[in-house]
Amino acid sequence: MDETSERPRKRLDEEPGGARRNAARRGRLKDGRLLSAAFKERTGRPKPGVEASLALYGEKTRRRDWGPQVAARIEPSPEARSVRLRLEVERGEIRVLDSTVVDVAPPEQGTVRGTAFIEVRAGKAVVALQAVVDPGLSIGIPDRTDPDDAFRGHRVVEEETWEAAVLVPLEAVADRDAELSVSIYRASERLILETASESPLARRSRRVEELAASKPMRAADLPHLRTDRDGRKPEPRASAD
Repeated sequence: MDETSERPRKRLDEEPGGARRNAARRGRLKDGRLLSAAFKERTGRPKPGVEASLALYGEKTRRRDWGPQVAARIEPSPEARSVRLRLEVERGEIRVLDSTVVDVAPPEQGTVRGTAFIEVRAGKAVVALQAVVDPGLSIGIPDRTDPDDAFRGHRVVEEETWEAAVLVPLEAVADRDAELSVSIYRASERLILETASESPLARRSRRVEELAASKPMRAADLPHLRTDRDGRKPEPRASAD
């Protein structure tokens, strides 16, 4: 019989039932001392018994009453939350597909760089301005059926319908009657713009053209938006039949 087919040998250091002879017994250390004695030696006072513990700390300290132990969730402040708008652009018109309150702070006030930008306005004030890369363009591998003289690297396809997203401060939609509007601009050259401004981008620079714009809408009309946090996910509003 070779080693691979040999039956496992019996462990002689085990007692009947699978217990190890040198294993610590319940309530004792490996050297045989009681846990209460070791506690008294280390702290200088005897370990309280079950009845004493219940008298000191009450019945609620029993493990069966603790319930599931989960980490406490800290509710984020309004400044640490924002509204994510998912936009659909088609033939120069912008439509808001979805709006969700997320635990992400809006972009800090500063500068943005690029050749295309999404701007969200509440009334005349700009509440969000962020750069967008290649708006409405899809980049793919070349078509192998093209002739050799047409093989010029990646293909760029201009989509008729495409999506984008922008983060808006939560305070911008706190007023449910606030009038919101969204625009997408393309610049003739790379620009560096300040995000904090009281004027729309079209008035601030002559080097941009408006690619698409939304119709004015109220914050209360944003789809699926709920600013109260009675659940982790926003619930859709009931549609009027």
